[in-house]
Amino acid sequence: MLGLLIAMPGAYAMAFFPNRWTKDLLLWMLSTKMMPAVGVLMPIYLICQKSGLLDTLTGLVLVMMLSNLPIIVWMLYTFFKEIPGDIIEASRMDGAGPLAQLRIVLLPLAGPGIASTALLSIILTWNEAFWSLNLTSSNAAPLTAFIATFSAPEGLFWAKLSAASTLAVAPILIFGWLTQRQLVRGLTFGAVK
Repeated sequence: MLGLLIAMPGAYAMAFFPNRWTKDLLLWMLSTKMMPAVGVLMPIYLICQKSGLLDTLTGLVLVMMLSNLPIIVWMLYTFFKEIPGDIIEASRMDGAGPLAQLRIVLLPLAGPGIASTALLSIILTWNEAFWSLNLTSSNAAPLTAFIATFSAPEGLFWAKLSAASTLAVAPILIFGWLTQRQLVRGLTFGAVK
């Protein structure tokens, strides 16, 4: 959710106040997701170590939020771009500032898109095992790091691994099932004009 709060003003600015670098900035942000995470592991590990964020919940939240931020901005940008600019202009003529436009006009209109972006962000964060295995050891280890402990030199403990994996998948599966209407509505937002 922190990523959504940070990405929303950026996507709003790029969608309704574009400049000549907007498309380049969006492509650059998306290109950062194409780089394998192992390519930036050492610098991020050293930054977390020097700043005291290694094996802390704060460090893990920051890294996961920043790794998903490009996708969140890109999705919100496309949802905001589907909203007619005339509506924003009308609210501007009525005296609404940028925050009021975002809160009163855009949030209700782009609600399904914001909900599907939030759901995707939660799924991406929940499924992230690479950063949690490499940046935590015991203090801030999430469920994915716990599941990795069922591997031993003697082999895999299949029963424990299966039970823990089922428990790890169940909350996000139930959450996705409960919010599937918002997800489908958000993903098809603006598909037919």
